[in-house]
Order: sequence, then structure tokens, then C-alpha cells
Amino acid sequence: MKVTVVVVFYKQAVEQSKTFSSLKKALLDRRDSLEDLNIILYDNSPEKQEFAAEKYPGQIEYVHDHRNLGIATAYNYAWQMAQQNGSDWLLLFDHDTKVTEEYIEQMLTDHRASEEVVAVVPKITTNGIMVSPVYSHSLRPLQSERPLEGDQEKPVMAINSGAMLKVSFLNEIGGFNKEFPLDYLDHWLFHEIYARGKKIRLLRVTLEHELSVMDYSTVSLNRYKSILDSEMKFYREYKTDLHSSYRKQLVKRLAKQLLVVKNKRIALYTLKRLLGK
Repeated sequence: MKVTVVVVFYKQAVEQSKTFSSLKKALLDRRDSLEDLNIILYDNSPEKQEFAAEKYPGQIEYVHDHRNLGIATAYNYAWQMAQQNGSDWLLLFDHDTKVTEEYIEQMLTDHRASEEVVAVVPKITTNGIMVSPVYSHSLRPLQSERPLEGDQEKPVMAINSGAMLKVSFLNEIGGFNKEFPLDYLDHWLFHEIYARGKKIRLLRVTLEHELSVMDYSTVSLNRYKSILDSEMKFYREYKTDLHSSYRKQLVKRLAKQLLVVKNKRIALYTLKRLLGK
């Protein structure tokens, strides 16, 4: 099984990142596996880093893209490289996921994916709480039961980091949707998997990941706009069965923003989008 691995960085030194440090320990010492692995370090930071790929074993490529077009562009680059080098799977990482040897072992050897299974994911926890995957039939999935390991018959959503995807499926859907350059790309991806009659496999292994949570006291207006625009697009054009409920929830969010969020421009933007502006 040949795998292309992509790690996306932003304003993070490669060798100091949680993902690369743990990958180095869990993967780069497995010389028996390196022949079938291509690793891409895709850096969206403003400045290029000095990174000597040649001092590490295996096939490692450092790519600097100062444009910072988001993770969809980085993933699409890796998907194209995976096609060129004949990889069967594409493994995705952010720069802040701690990889374990058990995870690598299961990802590379333990699963026997059927034709229906086009994604393999671990359990992801944050502060001891399982946050991925979750069932996707609800707007509040963290308040519901969690999926058990194995092939998932019911639609679920998983975060991008730590997920391994069949290159042939990515070919089928034309890669990653640039309409979701950063936010809600994972929602779109796993929605597409089930919309096309495919499944994901949940492994028994668990990874700890620092899941980013929107904090109105620190989030910038531009960042909030990006999140809200992608969120609205997803529920309006893809998860249409929840669109009505989502609109009602957005009204409640607006009320909360008006009452407790100091930056009233955030509430004003929510109101504008609710009014269709």
C-alpha cells in the first residue's frame, strides 16, 4: 500500500510542530515502511523556513506557499502528487496533531478496506472528550452518542487531520472543494462520501488533537466572516435537510452575540447574512 502524507503548516516551525515531531518518532524510524511513503510538508506561512529534508530518511518534500490560500489548495497539491507517484491513499495532517506508533501501525497495516470504504479515521479527543468522528444528522453532534469502531453505516463527519482518503475517490470527486478553502472543508468532504454511497472506517486507535474553538473574545471579524460564510454555504447547498434548523440556531446565536459579545461588528455581520446580504 503506497501512501502520500501531507502536513499543512501556518506560522509554525516544522521541526517544532507537534505533528512533525511525533511523525519523526513514530514513522521516520520505520525504515521498512518508508519506501511506500511520500511526505509533503506544505507551509502556508508568510516566510519560507530553512528545512533540510535531506537529513531525514525517506521521500520528504517541503513546499512554501506564501499566498496562504487555505488547506484545500494544500490538499489538492498533495492529491496531485499522490496521483503522480501512484499512491493508493492520501493521509492528512494539521501541524498540531500528536501521532502515535499505534496509530501509524493501524493506518498502514491493520485495515483491509473494502470498495465502499474510501476513508479511514481514528478517534480524536480534545481534553479527554471524543470530538471526531460524530454523527452528522444533528446540529449539536457532541451532545449525542458517538460512533463505535468499524465501518460506519450511518453518515458521520470527521475532522481532516488524521484522516486517510482513497486517491481513487478523490479522483472521482475532483479533489478538494475550493469553495471551502479552510472552514467546513471536512463537513463537505464527509458529506460527499455518504452522498455517493461510500463509507468510512473508524479505527480503535485514539489521537489527541487541539481542536480550534471559536472564541468571540479573540476571533477577528475577518476570521468570523470566513467561518460563517462557509457554514452558511454548507447548510444551504449541501446539508439541506438541516438548513431550516440551522437558520433558527443562527437567530439564537445572533441574540447571544448582541448580549454578550463585545465586538458588535460580529453580530452585525451575522444579521446581514441572515437578511441575505
